[in-house]
Amino acid sequence: MPKRRHRSEAMATLQAIGHELKTNPPSILEHTRRKFGAKRAGKQRQAILLNKARRAGARIPPAG
Repeated sequence: MPKRRHRSEAMATLQAIGHELKTNPPSILEHTRRKFGAKRAGKQRQAILLNKARRAGARIPPAG
């Protein structure tokens, strides 16, 4: 299990992962955008971002 990080470290992790997703997005996002629209693709991008951040050890509470 990865070490949990403090808030500022978590924000830095989120920013780094966000930059990575912006420069090199997964191909599934393009497929989702074409099939369902930009709004749903944006939500999927956010879900991927949070999932990657949680795996990297950022303390992000689950949705809901």
